[in-house]
Amino acid sequence: MIKIARIVRLVALAILFGGGTGIVFAAITLVHAAKAQGIPVAEAAATNAPIFLEFAKVAAAFAIALVVAEAIEIKGDLKNLEKRSKWPMARYFASIVAAVAAFIFAFGIAPPMKDLQPKIKADQAAHAEFTRLHEVSRGVFSAMIVFAMASMIIPVLGPGKHME
Repeated sequence: MIKIARIVRLVALAILFGGGTGIVFAAITLVHAAKAQGIPVAEAAATNAPIFLEFAKVAAAFAIALVVAEAIEIKGDLKNLEKRSKWPMARYFASIVAAVAAFIFAFGIAPPMKDLQPKIKADQAAHAEFTRLHEVSRGVFSAMIVFAMASMIIPVLGPGKHME
């Protein structure tokens, strides 16, 4: 069961990190290409919003998988937790932050953005709220990416049985 949990953990982190990073790079590239064709940045960004909104569902599913996998590993790693070994604690912390950021993005930011998206061209208040949520989502999405990457890298940094 631990081996399966480790595989699920790595796949979930790979999706949160790699998928999130890929979507950011794709959106930036598409906005720059649209801008070069004379399309306003706000319009180009609004066109790319569905990519992030759909990825929110994927991120939520893999964040759930990550939490379950880490819970299974934590149950098998109680000795290190009792000793307060810093490397496993750091890894679990990074995984939890990545999952929480994915949940905030998927359940707290993406749904209101999806509701506002059809209104942002005609309604200035909706556009302002969408822009505010977009700014918040940048930090939350970045936290998800950075902490998912950290959780993947931490096991390589420290010695010990938990690094198998």
